Amino acid sequence: MSAREQLIQEIAQAPDFLVEEVLDFLLFTKSRKSQPIFPDKQKQLRPFALCAGEFTVPPEFNDPLPDEIIRDFEG
Repeated sequence: MSAREQLIQEIAQAPDFLVEEVLDFLLFTKSRKSQPIFPDKQKQLRPFALCAGEFTVPPEFNDPLPDEIIRDFEG
């Protein structure tokens, strides 16, 4: 059985809400194929050190985070 035949068989048995989701996904992927992955126009890079002198990084910036903050992130 080909992939197309199997897909048609699965769609015939699927509920309407799932068929709508599959259709939306298929149309989305088809539209992405017709668009170029990389735009033709190259973006200009931002100048280096654009905010130089506007703020300072404290010396303890790279120190380990306190345990309570780590627990909040890890859950």
